[in-house]
Order: sequence, then structure tokens, then C-alpha cells
Amino acid sequence: MLRTLSLATILTISLSALGQSADTLRIMHYNLLNYRNITAQCTESTNKADDKDGYLSEITGYVKPDVLTVNEMGANWLNPNKILKNALNTNGVTHFDQAEFTNNGFSSLTNMLFFNTEKLSLYQQDAIEKDLSGDDLVRVIDIYTLYYSNDPDLQKGDTTFLSLVVAHLKAGSTSADKTERAKMTAALMDYLDKNKKAHSYIMCGDFNIQTATEDCYQNLTQHSNANVRFFDPVDAPGSWNNKQDFANLHTQSTHVSDTRGGCFSGGGMDDRFDFILCGKEVMDNTYNVRYIDGTYRALGQDSRRFNGDVLSPLNSMVPNKIANALYDMSDHLPVIMEVAVKKNKSGMQPQTYSQRPMVTYPDNQQVKISSYQLMTRVVIMNMNGVEIMEVANPEASTEITFRSDGLPSGVYLVEIQTIDHQRLITKIVNAQ
Repeated sequence: MLRTLSLATILTISLSALGQSADTLRIMHYNLLNYRNITAQCTESTNKADDKDGYLSEITGYVKPDVLTVNEMGANWLNPNKILKNALNTNGVTHFDQAEFTNNGFSSLTNMLFFNTEKLSLYQQDAIEKDLSGDDLVRVIDIYTLYYSNDPDLQKGDTTFLSLVVAHLKAGSTSADKTERAKMTAALMDYLDKNKKAHSYIMCGDFNIQTATEDCYQNLTQHSNANVRFFDPVDAPGSWNNKQDFANLHTQSTHVSDTRGGCFSGGGMDDRFDFILCGKEVMDNTYNVRYIDGTYRALGQDSRRFNGDVLSPLNSMVPNKIANALYDMSDHLPVIMEVAVKKNKSGMQPQTYSQRPMVTYPDNQQVKISSYQLMTRVVIMNMNGVEIMEVANPEASTEITFRSDGLPSGVYLVEIQTIDHQRLITKIVNAQ
């Protein structure tokens, strides 16, 4: 039967034990596969833009990101607005805005950042266009700085800033391709070494790498200045290419043989190309932005995709409609993670021990969770943050009971989402 490891392992994301609360920001990164960019293979018939808007609307409507960063947006300054109008601010949603369009003048593909204006505002942005020798990078690396604008103490100058670095590194496996990737990340780390501010940094992108030993990745994670290094939230270094041990992290390709005239890569899921990395300050909660353990995941990756597509066998992580949208949208899966952003609430009382969610066991096959707040969603995940099952809860309630006999033995995370958008996580062990 299921047993809780310890009530001390409950991570109250609200930080209310410190007399503070936290908002949760969900960050999503996605390679859009030649969005409104026509190539010899990606034509209007094989990669239809209007259809892609619909797929992206389905996916973002399901994920509900607060920050969306993208690669492979066609280099036209009108394209971000098309994403806003046709994919993000749809179905009653009106809160998304975009950063400023940037490009180096010759690349056909660009990056972009979109953000939830109910929580965030754009403070400033910058772009790296040259390598350390002064030569043009293959593509611009963008640095967007947001501030948390839903903070009652904002006018007091106690502002929480978050910079998002977005990069699409050179594709290919030749030595020349690897050299170009290394030049790109060396330029970024030199920029940060000289310009990094005292706030939180996160890097998102399609890195096009197969192993953690490649110079470009070493530049990011082993830079001589430890204060500017990035960290993998799931701490999974290795040679990711074509290794089933890393199946839960593979993000490409969503297709096996159906390449649609060569627009989509084939071969199935066997590469970890897409990443979200965190600065040490995010892992350590130095500047009020903290990575939430267990939230990093590749959407639609249920660890059963190795050398297969996102559809077959039946995807256990997302509904069929979302799996189909992921299949048709891009040959990459989006990667997602969440951070807690502290905000002050004057007069708020610390959460007491008795207010934490409690787990009891009516019998050997059932688990009962009781919460002092209304629960809107309860999700069971493995220790890599991959969703195993969602507990049905058609109406918000303070108590929910579910069967555990369908879970294999092992350690699991239980994420509880409350009606006021807090997330509480505890570890449980199924020892049956």
C-alpha cells in the first residue's frame, strides 16, 4: 500500500511558512518547425501555417504557459502578432503579449518570447549577434528580462526580475557544426560574465546536441565563472542520442517515417535536443525565483516513445487531441517546467502544520487526500516529473480518494493544485 515518506517532504510552494506566498510561473519552450517559413521541403501544403496556428492553440490551451519561448519562427516581424492573434489570445484568453522582434538580417528563422501580462511585464531585451572574434553567429541569441508585475510591493522597489535566454544552436553533427555551436555559447557566457545582473536567469532552446560532453554544453555548465553557469534541473548528463535510458527526456522526432516530403525529421524519438536550463540562483532560490522539483518534462513524452512517434503506442501523458496536435505541429516536443516566484502578503499568517495536505489509507488499494483548500487537480508523477495518472476530480473539493492498485511499486510525486493556483507536492511510496 502507499505510505508517505514524511510530512516534512511536503513542499508547500506557497512559502507561507515564511509569512509569504508564491505565484507559479509555467515556462514552455517549443521549436515550431519553420513557422510561416517556406522552404523546399516545408511548403504551404506540407507545413500549412493556418493549421499550425490551430495546433499551437490546442497545445498552449492545454498547457497554459505563463512564458512561451520559441525557435524557428519565420523571420518576418508580423509573425509574432499572428501567433498572438491566432494561437495564444484565443478561446477567451486575452492576456498574452510579445517581446520585440529581432534578427541578424540574414537568418530566415528567429526566436521569440510571449508572456502572460497578468503576471509579468517586459523590462528590457538584448541580443547577441557576434562571436568572440567579431564574426556573425548563425542565429541571434536573445536575452529577455521580465519582471513580476503582480507584486503588491512593486512600488517599493522590491521587484523580482527574471531573464530568459533563448537560443537556437547550429544543427548538424559535423565538426564544423559543433564548432559553430561552441562559438554561440562562448559568446553568450562571455556576455553573462560581463553583464549578468543580480537576479534570476533561465536558458531555453533547441541545442541540437547529442551529448553533455560537447563543448557548447560544457561552456554553459562548466564555465570558469561559477556564478554564470547553467544547471540541468533534472541533473541528467550523458550521451542522450539513441539511448533508451534517456527516453523520458527525448524531444525529437515526433515522426518515424511520415516526414511529409522531408519537412519533418524522421527516425522517431531518440534525441534530447530541447532544453530549459536554470542559473544556480534559480536552483538555490537566491532571488525569489525557485525551480519547483519534479515539474520539468517534455510534453507528450511518457517514456514509451523510444524510436517511435508521439502517437503509437497510445500516449498515456496527454489526451489524444493533444498528441495529434503535437504530431502535426512540429518534429520536436515542447519542454516545460515551473518556478515559484515569491510575493509578499502583508499580514498573512504562516501556514500551520495542520493545514498541510494529509494522506490516509482507507484500505490497501485506496488513498485519501485531505486539504484545507479546495483541490482542483491531483496528478501522480514518477520521480522524473512524467505524469502517470490524473485523479478525476470533476468538482473542486477538500477531499479526494483514488485507487492505487494500478500503480507499480516505487516512489511517486503527488502534485495537488488548489483553487487559488497554489501547487503542493509530496512524495509517496507504493510498496505493494
